[in-house]
Amino acid sequence: MSMRYLFPLTLFLLFCFNSSIQAQEENAQIRYEDYIYKDYIKTPQLYVKGDQMNYPVLFLGDGKQLELRFDDFSRDFQTYSYDIIHCDANWKPSALVRQEYIEGFFNGFIEDYKYSFNTLYPYIHYKLEFPNNEIRFKASGNYIIKVYANDNPDDLLLTKRFFVVERRVDIKSNIHMATLARYRDFKQEVDFSILHPNYEIQDPYSDIQVVISKNRRWDNAIYDLKPLFVRTPELIYNYERENLFNGGNEYRFFDAKELRYQSMNVDGIQIINGKTHLYVLREEPRSFKQYYFQQDLNGKRYIKRDNSQDSHVEADYIKTYFTLARESKIEEGDVYVFGELSDWQFKEEFKMEYVDVNDEYRATVLLKQGYYNYSYIVVPKGSTVGDLSYIEGTHSDTENDYYFFVYHKQRGEIYDRLIGFETRNTANTND
Repeated sequence: MSMRYLFPLTLFLLFCFNSSIQAQEENAQIRYEDYIYKDYIKTPQLYVKGDQMNYPVLFLGDGKQLELRFDDFSRDFQTYSYDIIHCDANWKPSALVRQEYIEGFFNGFIEDYKYSFNTLYPYIHYKLEFPNNEIRFKASGNYIIKVYANDNPDDLLLTKRFFVVERRVDIKSNIHMATLARYRDFKQEVDFSILHPNYEIQDPYSDIQVVISKNRRWDNAIYDLKPLFVRTPELIYNYERENLFNGGNEYRFFDAKELRYQSMNVDGIQIINGKTHLYVLREEPRSFKQYYFQQDLNGKRYIKRDNSQDSHVEADYIKTYFTLARESKIEEGDVYVFGELSDWQFKEEFKMEYVDVNDEYRATVLLKQGYYNYSYIVVPKGSTVGDLSYIEGTHSDTENDYYFFVYHKQRGEIYDRLIGFETRNTANTND
């Protein structure tokens, strides 16, 4: 190759390498998960525009947008900035430079805001819709949106995960009680196949990564499955142990959409010092109780104030009291209130304290008005995976949502394409 072509190529490669290293250094302090960095930021939500129950998944070329919303209790209006980071299948920064996954500007401002109306807790509500005229996506994969203040990328407010998918494969699943007799009563088996009749996969054992998440949890997601059989154009994942999840139990719930009277599972509502206090009914462990089906949201929440024009700015905040009866303290782990209300994480503010004189666990959390699902989960000491079965029990009949993510790192490429996504409910999983 002529030197006059080699020199510009070398400069370009150095630029890409340095940009990638710089981006990773700049983002060294970020947690690549749903996370709130400031105490005054409340109730961040990210979903497909128009439906807050929807998962934040976009398909390349589908023309849809995501909607980011959050509340600011600082009461001082600020023009916050946002940036978007491409990640690999394991939620680490990818090697792509921004020009390779974003078309348009690399960041922007959140300028859509409203002050809360007729609420005891005043706040400013911010909203961002994207992709937009400033930012469009060119590559599939895992993404993080980060919001920061003072035009300083290190002054973080929040981060949220989302996904961009290119439709390349189909996923056929069959979710049922475990095949092995020892697990049959309490575990669910997730069998599935990946169909790729018009898409080439050279080495499915090294090039394909599948992630399975149950009810939007990430602490117990399955990451390392390989095809059990390859029958072109089908990859078959039909295991008996490696693809098992505890069935769990239906989620508990309470209704706080209306505060003028006590709704479902609410023991009382009081106004104390000008703030609303809501007491959820005192509850008991269900680990040794028979399974009972009830409709639920599989751990999700729905922000809503009845008889309001815009719940996002008219829904108030309430001090919410949870009480779990228990004859003795669980010494081998900590108990948390868990679900989308805790961002599917084991947050300190949702950690329950044991009160010996009352034989019960208690937690007090500030929540925005709405309808909430939740469970009580135990996190064993030294573990990062929560155990719902300890308090809630686990049954193979439980209705659950499962999310399938299929990643492909093609030969010669430096990022994980997200080539397939599917949601399956255990009530309707046979394709």
